[in-house]
Amino acid sequence: MRVQIWSLSGLLVLLGTVSASALTGPLHYKGLCEASAATYIDNDHFVVASDETNILRLYERNDKSEGIPLDFEGPSGFDKSDIEAAARDGETVYWISSHSLNSSGEDKDKRKIFFATKIVSANIATTLQWQGEFLRLRDAILDVIGDRKSELNIEGLATSSDGTLLIGLRDTIDGQALVIPFTNPAEVISHPERRAVLGEPSRLDLGGLGVRSIERVGDHYLIVAGPVSDEGFFALYRWSGGKSSAEELKAPAIGSMRPEALMEIPGSGMVQILSDDGSKTCDDEKTPLSQRAFRSIEIKIGN
Repeated sequence: MRVQIWSLSGLLVLLGTVSASALTGPLHYKGLCEASAATYIDNDHFVVASDETNILRLYERNDKSEGIPLDFEGPSGFDKSDIEAAARDGETVYWISSHSLNSSGEDKDKRKIFFATKIVSANIATTLQWQGEFLRLRDAILDVIGDRKSELNIEGLATSSDGTLLIGLRDTIDGQALVIPFTNPAEVISHPERRAVLGEPSRLDLGGLGVRSIERVGDHYLIVAGPVSDEGFFALYRWSGGKSSAEELKAPAIGSMRPEALMEIPGSGMVQILSDDGSKTCDDEKTPLSQRAFRSIEIKIGN
């Protein structure tokens, strides 16, 4: 997967301790509708995954072109892995699919991939190199939360300061959102025969909503919370981790967006939120490339 570097500016939203206000409307990026996971690979460029394909697209901040497609074909050969979240740890980018149990037949294992890529720069290009995959995370999660076969749906992934990943579930248990620590991601990528080690989940009161995206920003986490179903409202929360409570941030800038990816913009003090704008009229498998688009807003972090 070779990426050519070039550069975009999004939309500014001011975020105070408990509020946010929009200064302008969303920016539209072309090339895909169903933005589901994203990460910056340098100060100006980010990669976005669609949950309908295994194609990663590279975008330059504030460049509204179609971006550059990166064909993702892992050793498992899945044609649709339902990639839902990404997290960068140094030069490693981890990606995770929904791990949903709702698929059946030949598709029953397609949505349970956890994989890693490495950011490598060479000459004027940046390359994402395949690092490996792990296909046994689903069973470990079910052991921790209980066997809820029809309700497992991962949508959030974040790094912590010690290399642990935090897995956020879209589904709730007793009205609370779950964030599960995954302590040995690098080990299972290097040695997929080993077992995933998961810690005790944090249960968060997000007003009955689940985790749609999570990102570590400084010494805390920002969480996009959304409905368990496909219909409902979204909210933005700040969380310090562990057993602390999550604090809702008033964020009217989200508006009609359906946030699915939240990422920090390096060196800017801002985060960027991408909307999954898939619909009956915009589908990443069927809609012509030139007609696909997703919305993006940027949020300025206040003191």
